[in-house]
Amino acid sequence: MHDVRTAIATRCPTSRSKISNGTRLLENVDGRSRDARRFRDLCDAFASELGGELTEIETGMIRQAAGLTLRGEQLQAAIVRGEGVDNDEVIRIAGASRRILADIAESASKRKRPPPTLQDRLRQRAAERAEA
Repeated sequence: MHDVRTAIATRCPTSRSKISNGTRLLENVDGRSRDARRFRDLCDAFASELGGELTEIETGMIRQAAGLTLRGEQLQAAIVRGEGVDNDEVIRIAGASRRILADIAESASKRKRPPPTLQDRLRQRAAERAEA
C-alpha cells in the first residue's frame, strides 16, 4: 500500500530559483547597471514601507511598482532632455504607478499597528506602577 503524506515535503534552498532565493534581481539581468541599481533601491524602499516578512503577492506588487516608477523616471528624464516621448505612455505609466503605489500604501497601513489609545496607555502605566 502507498503511504499517505500528511505534510508537504520541504525543498532544499538550492532547488529554488535564484530570483526566489533573493540572489538575483531579475532573470538574465546584470545587477550592476545604473537602472538595475535604481530598480533594486526602489524595491528596497517600497519593501521597507511595508516592513516585516513579505508575501509573494506583496513582493510582486513591489517589483511592478519599482518597474513602473523606474520607467516613469526614464520618461521624465527624456522630457527634460528635450527628447520626444509618447505622451500616452507617460500617462499610462503614471496612472498604473499611482494605482499600485496606492495599493502598497494601503497594505502598509493595514500592517502598521494603530497608535495606542488612552485606555491602552492608562493600562500600561497601571501595570508599570504595579511592578514598581
